[in-house]
Order: sequence, then C-alpha cells, then structure tokens
Amino acid sequence: MGQPLDQLRPARRQTLSDQVFDTLSEMLLSGALRPRDRLSLRDLAERLEVSMMPVREAVSRLAASGALEVSPKRAVMVPLMTAAEFADLTMVRMLNEGQAARLAAERASKTEIAGVIALAERFDEVLDSAYGSPAAVAANKDLHFALYRAAGSDVLMEVITMLWLKAGPIINFDIGVEAGVPADEEMTRSRGHHSRSHHRMLCEALTARDGAAAAHAVSEDIRVASELIRAQAGMDTEDSRRRIIT
Repeated sequence: MGQPLDQLRPARRQTLSDQVFDTLSEMLLSGALRPRDRLSLRDLAERLEVSMMPVREAVSRLAASGALEVSPKRAVMVPLMTAAEFADLTMVRMLNEGQAARLAAERASKTEIAGVIALAERFDEVLDSAYGSPAAVAANKDLHFALYRAAGSDVLMEVITMLWLKAGPIINFDIGVEAGVPADEEMTRSRGHHSRSHHRMLCEALTARDGAAAAHAVSEDIRVASELIRAQAGMDTEDSRRRIIT
C-alpha cells in the first residue's frame, strides 16, 4: 500500500478561473453587483480579457452557492430574494457574525483592534463625504471583514464570506443608494445613525475586551439594517414570498 505522500500532486498556481472567481466575489461582497444586475458570459469574458471557459467555471461555482444565477440565455444575474429567504439570511448572519465579533473581542491583538477602530473612523469619513456611494459600501465591508479576520477562525471566516456573497448586493440598499433615486432624508439620517452608533458600540466593546457587547453591537447592526432594507422595499412582512428587492 502506497504512502499518503504518494497521492499528492504538485501545487498549482492560481488559475484564470480562480482569478475570475475572486473578481466576481469581490464585486458581490462590496455591493458593486446588485439585485437585478445582469451580465452576459461573453461580456464578462471580454471585460476581464479571458476566454469563456474560466468565466463559465467561476460563475458555476458562485451559482452553486446561490450567489449568482445563470439564465437559459447564458445571462448572469444577481438573484432576487424573498422576504422569507432574506429573514433567514439575516438570522444566520447575526449568529455567525455576532460570534466572530465575540471571538475578536477575546482574541484579537491590540494591533488588530486598532485596525478595526481606524476602519470605523474611515467609514464615518466616507459616510460624511460620499453617502450612498460604492466607497461607503466598500468601507463598511472592509471594517466588518477586518473584525471577522481578527476572530482567528478560518472556518467561521469561510462561512461569513459565503453569507456575504449573498448579502453584499442587498447591503448596498442600506448604505448605498440606487443611481437616479433620491434618498429619503429621514431614512438617510436613520441609516447613518444606526451604522455609526453600532460601530461605535463595537469599538468600545473591543477596547474593553467585552465579547458579549461586541456580539450585540454587530448583531444589532445587521438586524436594524435588515429592517431598514425591508422598509425601503415597501415590503409587507406577512408576505414571505414577495421579493425583497423589486
């Protein structure tokens, strides 16, 4: 019987398919792609300057996780979500991201905590100068992922990344504003307040090494954002089959 090492094969460098996957994933995570957005496989290949094969492979991987849909006409679309699906995603995010915040408060180094606090300050600056912009959505993502990396759990990080591949395009509707659609002033103030206040609570909890408070701050940030998104969509909470973004 051969030794386990006999079964190993030479490690491969990142393939074109991996690069396309990473590019599309980042667009989903940062809200650059939104529900209703459609792209053709051919257009993707041309814009990324690759052949169709790596694009098909990358899109298939994202479709398998539910982050993208491929129509019979080979158009790629960010899927819409029902109210029930969105509520389920919100609940699972609160559990996992809250736990990551708890672990970060307990495990993170002083340097990592300082980094999260700096990103929270950066988010406030972007919110003041470019509310509703892709930069604001990206700044929020950078803050949250720095926090989750500081939890020191590779498995939890993988789970959260998968959740954000689905949530990223919808988070855009909380912090971002659709082009050409003026933001409601009262809702804008509300969004800004909840983001700032929960991030501030998080930073205070990290500094105090208070895991429970950190988990609460992140869970509430997600919950309140979810409620605002539902309100913006004009969704009847009793209609669980209605699409969250129409």
